[in-house]
Amino acid sequence: MPRARDQLLRRLHLRLTAIWSLAWLFCVIALCVVAILTHARLTQLDITSTLRLRATAVYGLTWFDTDGRFHDEVLRKEAGVLDGRADIWVVGNGTPATVLLRPDHPQFELADPVDTAEAAIRDGTDAVQEGRDGRGRPFLLYAKETYDERDRPAAIILVLGDPTARDAAQSAFVRSTLLIALGFAAFGIVVGSLLSRRSMRPAIASFQQQERFLSAAAHELRTPVARLQALCESARDGREAPAQILGKVERVAGQATRLVDKLLLLTRLDTATTPVSKEPVRLDLLVESVLPEDAQIEFHAIESVVNADVQLVQTAVRNLIENALVHTAKAGNGEPIRVTVAGSTVVVEDRGPGFPDALLQRIGEPFVSGPNSPGSGLGLSIVRHIAQLHGGELRLENRAGGGARTELRL
Repeated sequence: MPRARDQLLRRLHLRLTAIWSLAWLFCVIALCVVAILTHARLTQLDITSTLRLRATAVYGLTWFDTDGRFHDEVLRKEAGVLDGRADIWVVGNGTPATVLLRPDHPQFELADPVDTAEAAIRDGTDAVQEGRDGRGRPFLLYAKETYDERDRPAAIILVLGDPTARDAAQSAFVRSTLLIALGFAAFGIVVGSLLSRRSMRPAIASFQQQERFLSAAAHELRTPVARLQALCESARDGREAPAQILGKVERVAGQATRLVDKLLLLTRLDTATTPVSKEPVRLDLLVESVLPEDAQIEFHAIESVVNADVQLVQTAVRNLIENALVHTAKAGNGEPIRVTVAGSTVVVEDRGPGFPDALLQRIGEPFVSGPNSPGSGLGLSIVRHIAQLHGGELRLENRAGGGARTELRL
């Protein structure tokens, strides 16, 4: 059984970790794709703006006179335009077409600038075009028409830029993004494993509690079953009268029935399957109704009204009183039990042996009782569950001078 449970929990842990990891990786990959595409778009816009700016500068700093002669004197005096970071060509529209301006030290080898200009005009002058020069080097081309004094197309301005810087920046960004994403992915998987393991703690605790409960229940039920078997053997051997044996069987069966009833009630309370139907009720009268008439009990009560489940509170108070009666009878000092009701609290005090100091913090757990206790250790556990269902608590302590004090607070 533990091996099957461990396998089930291991599969559940792996499944939760896988679901978390897949969701985390999907988010990380989506963010990476968005970041890479955005960076590529911004880098392209940056180089496009640079080429357009240079073409606009050439357009504004050159002109054609009335004789159709091209003038670039102002352009050559302007620093930063013809600085060699881009090749700038101006190709006239005359017949035949001539190159009016060429770079002093071109980066790209154009086989025929005129054909390049005509092809750029045919493809459109609003977008940056990509191509390769005579040596196979890639370049980016932006073309812009310029006009003479009569607003007739006179020449084509070509600005050629190097895309390697853009590609290198994009590659570096992709590498760094992937490294960061890899770190985030590993971090998310580790966190997912820890979170899934943490989320399984209630399930593991439930399994362990169930195992302890079944083991303790089997141990408690083994005693009456063994006694019944012994009584059956006695009846078979004829060592006792049938009526005497029947009476003993009836008492053992009654003990087993009460134990099973407590087990069933504790199970329902623990799994929250018992409905708690609260209603206004006089707590003092409710406690008084469950007091046994044949026991020495001092009852002190102040009129109080609480919202509670009548049957569950009666069960809790009855368990406290029965527990006190059993331990007071063992002490044999003849002192009565004291029951006090005030506000939303019921206090039961006795002069029995009290709670063992070593077990005082665990007395409310199922099947935990003192070494000389005749009970099964279920009564106080049931009371504690009932108190919790009413938003309260059960407090246990030893009285000064001997005895136990239990306080049920609703």
